[in-house]
Amino acid sequence: MRWDEAATRAIEQALDARWDEGLAARYGTLPVARLAERRAAAERWLPTHPASPALLLTLARLARAQGQWPQAEAYLHRAIAQGAGSEAWEELGHGFAAHGEEALARQSYANALLAARGERVRELPGRDLRQQIADSAAIEERDEHGLPRLRG
Repeated sequence: MRWDEAATRAIEQALDARWDEGLAARYGTLPVARLAERRAAAERWLPTHPASPALLLTLARLARAQGQWPQAEAYLHRAIAQGAGSEAWEELGHGFAAHGEEALARQSYANALLAARGERVRELPGRDLRQQIADSAAIEERDEHGLPRLRG
């Protein structure tokens, strides 16, 4: 029915009014092509929700769709560190596979299965301690008025 644009705007308005992790995750899987505009909207939400696994996964999907794999990979590592789970591992596997990094792709896909089963995942080789700390660093969250809020 070609209501994609209206649906996209409705989701954006809903997320602006009240944050919802499920809706933020859905925003990254929409078949709408407005990648630059959708990514700008998602980046606008990032200062308010910096530890949102769904938002980080959405940003990674949009960046990868735009052909910006290094940025997508960085978002995915942050999303995983913030608890994104199997979907983020699978997306990481897709990115590695598309860029010819077969071993990392296989490990990411294996981690997606492990995460889906609730089992412990294996670390990817090549990530130094500084990168791991940056991915999982506690980020101050602020509400719509700019006031700090407690996590959880």
